[in-house]
This record gives sequence, C-alpha cells and structure tokens, in this order.
Amino acid sequence: MFKFVQDNVNGVGTKRKLGAGPCDTCKRRHKRCSHNEARRMSSSPELPSDRPLPSISETSAGGPGLISRTISQDNFSQHRDTQPFARQTQPPTNNAHVRFVADLSPESAFIINAKHPLGDGNISKHGVGLWLGQEHEARPSELAPEDETRVTVVPAEVLDGSAGQLLLLSTLRPALRRECMATLPADCQVAVLMDLYYEKIDPIFPLLSQEPWEKHGTMETIALKQCICLIASLDPIMAPHLRLPHTDQVLPQQEFRARIAAAVKQALDLGFITDEIVLMQVCTLMSMYVEKQGFGELSTYYCAQAILHEQTLGFHVGWPDGKAGGERSRRLFWCIWVLDRLNAATNGRPTVIHRSDMDRKVIESVEDQPPPFKLLIRIAQFLDHTISLYRPGTMLQDQSGKVDDTFEGLVEASGAQNLGNGMLASLELFYLSVVIIRGRSAGHRPSSELQWFCATRIVAVASGEFKSCLVFWPVLPYSVTVAASAAYRSLRNSPMPYTRRRAYKLFQDSCEVLEDLSQAFFSARAMARLAMDTMQEVERVAAERTRRASMRIMDGAGTPTTEENTISHTQHSQTSETMDQAQQQHQHQLHGLPSQPLGPDTASHMPPGLAGPSHQLDANFFGGFDGEAGIFGNFDPNFDLGRVDAIFSANLDPSAPPFMERWA
Repeated sequence: MFKFVQDNVNGVGTKRKLGAGPCDTCKRRHKRCSHNEARRMSSSPELPSDRPLPSISETSAGGPGLISRTISQDNFSQHRDTQPFARQTQPPTNNAHVRFVADLSPESAFIINAKHPLGDGNISKHGVGLWLGQEHEARPSELAPEDETRVTVVPAEVLDGSAGQLLLLSTLRPALRRECMATLPADCQVAVLMDLYYEKIDPIFPLLSQEPWEKHGTMETIALKQCICLIASLDPIMAPHLRLPHTDQVLPQQEFRARIAAAVKQALDLGFITDEIVLMQVCTLMSMYVEKQGFGELSTYYCAQAILHEQTLGFHVGWPDGKAGGERSRRLFWCIWVLDRLNAATNGRPTVIHRSDMDRKVIESVEDQPPPFKLLIRIAQFLDHTISLYRPGTMLQDQSGKVDDTFEGLVEASGAQNLGNGMLASLELFYLSVVIIRGRSAGHRPSSELQWFCATRIVAVASGEFKSCLVFWPVLPYSVTVAASAAYRSLRNSPMPYTRRRAYKLFQDSCEVLEDLSQAFFSARAMARLAMDTMQEVERVAAERTRRASMRIMDGAGTPTTEENTISHTQHSQTSETMDQAQQQHQHQLHGLPSQPLGPDTASHMPPGLAGPSHQLDANFFGGFDGEAGIFGNFDPNFDLGRVDAIFSANLDPSAPPFMERWA
C-alpha cells in the first residue's frame, strides 16, 4: 500500500512535481486512479504570464530559501517590474540556435530514442552526430524578452546594501541591459564606420558578409554594430567620427574603443546575447581588440570562446543537407579557422581546430569562397604548415631558403588579381611575416637573406605609398613586429659591421612604423617603447665611445689638461649621467607599460633622449667592437639585455608567447 506524504511546504524543497491523489472510490478499491488526472488535464492550465509573481519584499519574508528560488528563476529570464511587456519575441528562424551533438555523447542516444511531440523534422542527422533545431530546445530568455522602455523597481534591500549578489544582479539586470544598448554612436556615425568595415575588412574576412540583420533581435543587432565600430575605429581616418551618446566632443581612439568593448563584454558576461551564431561572431571580433595589458590572454580567451561556439554549432562537420545556411556555415567556419591560426602565431598558442576533425566537404569548400577570402585562407594554410615546424618533437630543419609558393602565385591561384591595392598590400604583409618565421634557425645566427628581404619589404610597404589604405587589423602590427625582430637578430648576432649598420637602420625604421601604429594597437606601442629603449642604449654607448676617443686623441697629442678641457669632460660626464637616469626611468616605465600613446604629439612631453634617436651614428661605429657580443658587450650592466633578447626572439617563434606582463 502506498502512503502519500505531504512534503510540499510553500514550494520549498520540492524537487519534482507531486502527482494527484486518488479519488475515494479508487482508494477503497485499491486501484490506480485516473479520474483526477483526467480532470486536471481537461481543465485549462494557468499560464505563467497570468500567474502573479511574488514581489521582492514578499519573497524576503519567506526566508532565504525562497529568495534564492525566486532569483534563480529570474536570473536568466527577466525581473518583474511595474509595466507589462511591450513587445513579443520575433518568430524563430529555421537555422537559428542550432546545436550539434556528437555520437560519442550519451545525449545523442536519448535524443534519438525519445519521442518528440513536434516530430523529427527539427533533428538532422550526420555521419558523426546530429543537429538540434530551435524547436527542440527553447532558451528561457526567448520566452520572456525584456522591454527597453520599462522602469526598473529597486527594492529597499538593494538600496541599503543588505541584498545579496544574486538579488542585486537580478534587480540591476534591466538597467545594465539598457546601458549596453545605449553605448553606441549615432546612426550617422555608425553608418560611416560600417561603410569602412565593409569596404576594407569584410572582403578579406567576411565574417558579417550578407548578414541577416532583419532576423536578429535588438540586443544581437546592437552587439554586432558595436563590434563593427570597435574594429573600424582602428583606422586613423575614422577619428572624427568617434562619438558616443552623452558626449559633446570627439573621443580619443583608445577611450572610444574601451567604452565599446566594455559594453560588449558586459553583454556577453550577463547573457544578453542568446543567438549562438551571433555569440560566435561577437567573440571573433572581440578577439581582435588588443588595447589592454594582458592583451594576449584576452585575445586568446575570446578566440577560444569563438571556437567553442563553432564546435557547438558543428560547423567543422558541415551543415545538414538540404537546410538553408550551408554556404554561410562554411564561410563562418573558415573565418574561425583563420582566427585560430592568427591566434597561434601572434599569441604563441597551440591550434585548436585540426584537419583530421573536419569534414571533407568543408575542406573542399575553400574553392567556393570569394577570391579575397580565398587568398587569406591560402596564406593561413601556409602559416599552418609553418607552425608545424615549431611543434615539440619536430626535427629542426633550415627552411629559410625554401618557399614553395610566392605571393604572386597565391594571388593568381586565388583569382584575386583585381583586388584593391590596400588589401593586396595588407595580405602581402601577412605573407611576408610568415616567410620570416618560417626560417627557423638554431643558435645565435643572423637573419637569412630571405628574411632580411622580407623584413625590408614589410617596412617599405607599411610606410610607403599604400600606408593610408592599409587594413588596420592585428596582422598589421604583427608583421611590423616580426620585421623589427628580424632586424634585431642581425644587429645582435651578425659579425660584420656593415650588416650591423644596415640592421640598425632597418630596426630604427621599423620602430618609427610601430610608433605610428601605437595609437591603434597596444602591442605596437609596447614594442615601439622596447625598441626605443634599445636604441637609446646604443646611442649611449656611441656617445661614451666618442667621448673616450676624443680624450685619447687629446692625451696622445700632448694637449695639457686645461680648464676648457676639464669643463668639456665634465659636460660629457653630466650628459652620460643624464642619459643613464633617463634610461633607468624609461625602464621603470616599461615595467608597468603605461597606456599613453607614443606619437609625434607626445614626443615633446617625453624625457630628453626618449623621444627618439637623436644622434647620427658614425659609419664606422659598428666596426670597432670585437668579440661575439659586439656593441652589446658595452651596454650598461643594469640594462636588462636578456629581457630584450627574449622578447624579440619570441616574436620569431610561434610556439612561445610573445611577451608577458612580467617581461614588459
């Protein structure tokens, strides 16, 4: 005999729904009762929207358990307020919010064997798994959308500080959502930024090409526009259009991007964006935001999030046959694949997406991509093969003189001959940087002739006639940094004074290009300061050597030590001490890497001797230093030469992080 125990006390502690008790007749006959169930099913159920919700004050009186239950119910939906919902959700699209479940997951067995009331039309099977449509699993946030115009009621517990974190977050959630949506330039400014994005960036990286804007929700549309503004604002020509609401003047580039990035990050962290594909696109564009200290880790984090959403959607195994969106899924997959290789090269991370996990149709879909994007994929495949040379256990081979495909050959094979000069120059910088890091060498050797040519070519393109039409994306500072590292290797390890002289000139030119890019990229700013730090020490050695040579000449000629010579010697000593103090101060600033930009406007505010090289070194300066260390053997012992060597060497090694905060 069954004994029915009532344990549902005010709804607290109940983990499953209790069945209805038997009627009196069935209870006397000891039979299973279905009368109450039939009456319950025949009656119309009460809708959640029609049922009144308890207020914050009422739930507080019921105890902490009731508070946590109420907040957890509203945490991922919406908080109750004084106005009803002003709008309803848009009808779901056929290819939105899909999710891929592999056969190795136990969930796939339950899904296949379960009976679905909507039928199996929302499930698409694949050789290694299946896709779930939006009808199969609805998100809680889609059931109760928030109204951006309603008023948020703040309970007294939040105002006096006695509320917990969940209650505080649940109460402030509508206000935080409106704050994220308000951090967007005016429509006219957004239109200008979007025009530049689709003109320069979208052809070679079509992440948002033919984007179905009309099918997105309000939050998804705003988040994508914010990311477009974030990337397009890197271009210096967009400086007059960097305005935000409630600001009377144009914002600096760094402040504008910081506010936009903070709003997007808040939307991601609080779950305001629900579309899986939009989440992947937003994380992809956020990975290109490198404006803070620790930018390598931040960029890698968003890259990993984008790959996570791609694998959740199953883009690497194709798309359900006969479903709309197959071409778009393959295009988005290759964008994530290219991002994975860029992240591996720029941040020294291992690749996550591997060829063995990709479907054959996806691999063959490269030929179906637009010519500019196909050229980018070909260069990324060249980079992928180069990264394999640096994996642990790989036999060290000299690949410096072996290049299978030239840039012109890749352009012709991709059919991108009619691409604009700016985009071709930007992709050539990417190609040349891959050629440089391909020349892996053991020991302390100078850069090869091919690496030297590529480094010279990178600096020439980045500072030449196509400078104004280059694509401002993370590949640009990375290429110039690789060129500066190749010049530093020759300056550090070449035994020939002539080669060191050329390397110093190339190193100085690359530093100037990095200074120009420092307004847009934090990595360029950090590398420019490090390069200027090194050149400052070289000039200090040059000044010290000139002073000693002049003293030897005076002593050899028998010139008496007059008061004028003593004053001159004292001035030289004071100059050296001043340069040493400025050098130490600059090293102290480098340790913290402050965020103020380096450029022509800030040169006048920098300490003397730090605004750039001020001495024209003598042509024979690099010829009078014997030994393997060369001029670096005369550096100040307090100068952290090992740190400089480690940073510039890491820039030429994709398997090592470029530099961490404790280095810089």
